[in-house]
Amino acid sequence: MTAKIVRLSDVVGGGYKDFWNFKGRYRVVKGSRASKKSATISLNLIVRMMKYPLANTLVVRKTANTLYNSCFQQLKWAIHRLGVETYWRAKINPMELIYVPTGQKIVFRGLDDPYKLTSITVDVGVLCWVWIEECSELDDEEAFNRIDESVRGAVPNGYFKQITISMNPWSASHFVKRRFFDVDGDPDIMAITTNYMCNEFLDDADKRMFERMKVDDPDRYKVAGLGDWGLDGGQFFKQWRDSLHVISPFKIPSNWIKWRVMDWGSSRPYACYWIAIDYDGNAYVYRELYGYGGKPNVGTGETTKEVAKRIVEAEPENEDIYKAVLDNACWAKIGIAGTNDTSVSIADQINGVLYDNNRARFNPSKKGREHGAEEFRQRLIGKFDKNGRQVPAIYFFETCRHAIRTIPMLAFDEHNPEKYDTKGEDHAADAIVYFCLENPYATEKIAPTPKKDRYFDDKVDTTTVWSN
Repeated sequence: MTAKIVRLSDVVGGGYKDFWNFKGRYRVVKGSRASKKSATISLNLIVRMMKYPLANTLVVRKTANTLYNSCFQQLKWAIHRLGVETYWRAKINPMELIYVPTGQKIVFRGLDDPYKLTSITVDVGVLCWVWIEECSELDDEEAFNRIDESVRGAVPNGYFKQITISMNPWSASHFVKRRFFDVDGDPDIMAITTNYMCNEFLDDADKRMFERMKVDDPDRYKVAGLGDWGLDGGQFFKQWRDSLHVISPFKIPSNWIKWRVMDWGSSRPYACYWIAIDYDGNAYVYRELYGYGGKPNVGTGETTKEVAKRIVEAEPENEDIYKAVLDNACWAKIGIAGTNDTSVSIADQINGVLYDNNRARFNPSKKGREHGAEEFRQRLIGKFDKNGRQVPAIYFFETCRHAIRTIPMLAFDEHNPEKYDTKGEDHAADAIVYFCLENPYATEKIAPTPKKDRYFDDKVDTTTVWSN
């Protein structure tokens, strides 16, 4: 067989060189419409199959009946574009593409038939590669795990195993974002975002369509045009704008009123924030302590006392905290692990450490998540000045990276449109909501609340913090 030289730039254009050559375990691409992701993957897999004579490929979608008109036809297109039709044979039942010179196969399966997925055998060589197309349709991470486990065992020297995932970025709550895009420095993962601007084969009419979308529907353009993450069911805090609400840190004036608010977590992240209020009632979230366990929505597993010590370390002793608020559920009596003492709560244990270190102790938060969320949204909106410019009533220092990461990504609760989805990473939002419940937003300028003198009374009373 005469060797055929394939140039990536000639066949598929630019934008995918590193993706094309990556050999780690997981190769993930989310992209907007017309971003060439499926075309590029199809071309890549055909070239690889012809280069590695012992490799076979599994192509997966959520349902088997969608494979023929999508992946099967896309791979046949790639074979034709590469000009190698002579060497390939297509079968419909079972659906396969066979590389004739060696007998290698590309096989197709749907997740609606799990038995067929787990019973894949090949006549020649080994199963090396998997392509999961439209992975955004998979709402079950365990289904992905089953696919992952099907690619196992040794491969010949010089070969590699890899799962390629392609998807539209419809949902920021999808497990692919948490598992692949929110992970840094893993050599087995390459996760990229592409969009229509890397597709030099689009004509002028296609480009004008995206330009109209940019003007007429900017939110849709961010997802369908630029490949940014979207949200199933809509963005709960849709008023959030990084350009408005995220600011560079500055020195907080000593006479501004300061709060500390916290949402507790151990297996899930805890979220503690320090917030200052200026003389106009505007809030500035200026410090973050977040229990990030290395993956989104995974906590550190620290004990209450360990977290309390972190609060002490983060907060200067001379910082005058007007009031500290913690999730009211933390006052339930749970006892101390490893002892028979059932008379203390999470709040008791945290406040005990704060008391010992001369820090303001926590009070229980007010109830009313829906009302607090609406107060938060009103602060995000703020008001408009005489020139029609929006002036928010809450700002976040850019160092509060987990708040900035998670709050804009919260979706609506599917059963209650007045709530955000608590299955998401809602801990930063919860903490800010506790603050907003204590500080209802007034659009008119308000006078600053006089500071109260703080003293610590008897240690046994761990809930009393302030007194006149």
